Amino acid sequence: MKVMTMDLRSLKTFEACVRLGHFLKAAEELQYAPSTVTLQIQRLEADLGVSLFVRDGKRVIVTEAGRWLHHEASALLKSIGAMRQTVSDIAAGDNGTVRIAAIEPVASQQLATVIADFCKTRPKVELTMEVSGSRSIAERVRAGELEFGVCSAPPSKLMLEFEPLFEERLGVMLNKNHPLADRDSITASDLAGLTVLVKEPTCIYRELWETAIYPTGRNLFSCMEVGSFFVIQQMVKAEFGIGIVPIYSGLEQEGSLVIKPIADLNPSIIIGIAYKDKNLLGKAALLLMEAIRGIREPNPTLPSAI
Repeated sequence: MKVMTMDLRSLKTFEACVRLGHFLKAAEELQYAPSTVTLQIQRLEADLGVSLFVRDGKRVIVTEAGRWLHHEASALLKSIGAMRQTVSDIAAGDNGTVRIAAIEPVASQQLATVIADFCKTRPKVELTMEVSGSRSIAERVRAGELEFGVCSAPPSKLMLEFEPLFEERLGVMLNKNHPLADRDSITASDLAGLTVLVKEPTCIYRELWETAIYPTGRNLFSCMEVGSFFVIQQMVKAEFGIGIVPIYSGLEQEGSLVIKPIADLNPSIIIGIAYKDKNLLGKAALLLMEAIRGIREPNPTLPSAI
């Protein structure tokens, strides 16, 4: 049985010969010796077992089989060229797929503009950013479903790398009409008798709040569980309750809300980038990670890795 040995170089030479209508012109374009072009065409014909050209003196005429092969070869070479370009773009970080996730409100308050700028400069990169909880993000990074996540430090059992970015502190969100809104800071006892709006139990900010407040033995208020910072924001704006939220000026909606620190508790948490192995990340993911590092707070007390 005859084994096909046709190679891409021979197809490229054949395509140029047909397109330019002359072996010599093809040799000039490809920077081959004329004898090299002739030899490659002869080998291609021998490999296929058909004549691709009919010689008519100094002229060559493409056969029916040659016309069909030229059509297919042109499409194949174009596809290979596109593949090479895509692979090159992926290696340079200008193409590829990046899947990340971040907790809220970090996603909207810190990352949104970084992601937008990244997508503008690298429009071919297919980027997906989800908003989820820290535990879910860490588990999905470990499972390989995400390149990396922006969240709190993952459990050590997941064996993920963690680069701290900044420290977040919890505060009390108040309507500007609230009696406590003019205070520079608030203590836990100031919340006595108030309805406190908190996130769901799996939220790191809810965990941080409970860790800070319950060891003190203070149970002076009633908590209402709300699954969204946006909803908490709107409820406080409507003058119902006060919210426990990270301290972000962007959450102080249009001057109608204020966020005050909790002076006697001062609950805080480190937020950073969690990933499995940098060697497994593509160039685009590494470039995005570097862009996100730009939001890192200059804080000498933060460790470089956890």
